[in-house]
Amino acid sequence: MLKYLLVVLSESSTSFCHYESKPGKGLPKDLIPLKSLENAVTFALKNNLKVNVLYPARKLGQAYEDLIEGVDHVKIVPFAARERYPEAILVIESSDFPAAGELRNLRGGNIIFRLRRPALPKLSACLGRLLPHAKRINLVLTDVEKYGPGEFAEYRRQLETVSARLQAMSARKTPPELNVLTDRLVLGKMNNCDAGLSHLTVAPNGRLYLCPAFYYDSPDETLGEIRNDVPIGNRQLLELKYAPICRICDAYHCKRCVFLNRALTLELNTPSYQQCRLSHIEREASRLHLQKLKAAGGSSAVLADIPEIAYDDPFDVVAANKQSIAEFKKL
Repeated sequence: MLKYLLVVLSESSTSFCHYESKPGKGLPKDLIPLKSLENAVTFALKNNLKVNVLYPARKLGQAYEDLIEGVDHVKIVPFAARERYPEAILVIESSDFPAAGELRNLRGGNIIFRLRRPALPKLSACLGRLLPHAKRINLVLTDVEKYGPGEFAEYRRQLETVSARLQAMSARKTPPELNVLTDRLVLGKMNNCDAGLSHLTVAPNGRLYLCPAFYYDSPDETLGEIRNDVPIGNRQLLELKYAPICRICDAYHCKRCVFLNRALTLELNTPSYQQCRLSHIEREASRLHLQKLKAAGGSSAVLADIPEIAYDDPFDVVAANKQSIAEFKKL
């Protein structure tokens, strides 16, 4: 069931996930037509949906601002627009990391930190600077398709250092959250992205897509105009129960990105080894993080332990033992 609608205001609206948006040209035609925005707002109101609005760095006209304020919404803005929208979720790019003075005035809100592969060795240092200024940070790794053994090993090392930073902050009244380390501590079932199931996207051309990534990758692959009966071909392939490995996996924090699935495996319901490997590195880092928090005492003692497993990728177990999915479930 749909819960919210993503609205991409411009070709150059900030990306909040793995995909890349397009450089802004500052032209009126880069913005979603006002009528299309009105249709999106009306659709959201009729279906009781919250709207997540992806903003560009450029200023909007007052008519756009008024329409957006007429519906329950969350603003997701590039760091450059933080002063115009002080209560928004900020997107910070590793390739354009803010100076210390720019971070000082942040209000302890939510941050999306998009880390590009060349900056991976700087992950813990960057998060060390961001965590004191945030309530929650969602880490997004870009260039995932280029990750290999070297990046996996580095990511593991970086998360170990980040875990130590978070432990040092755990005594705070409201310690910051980091999706890849703290989400798994409290989840008892899959908490995936669910593009096409819990949310759809309205692109700058006014048409619907599973998520912004599908628009930027293949704008002709649209779900059509904004209307109540949105046709999604083979919709069952988006559902967890039709994903044979994912449905029995307990890396519950994994976003199970269907765009990356299709891009890297050509199947919507089959994740690439990069996604599985990274999610299991995060799972193990979360398990060790929880152990240390429990050893230190405090409220974490009531959290359920995360079981130790002997693999980084479920496919490795199935392939090595020539087991069926049903047999793997018994491991």
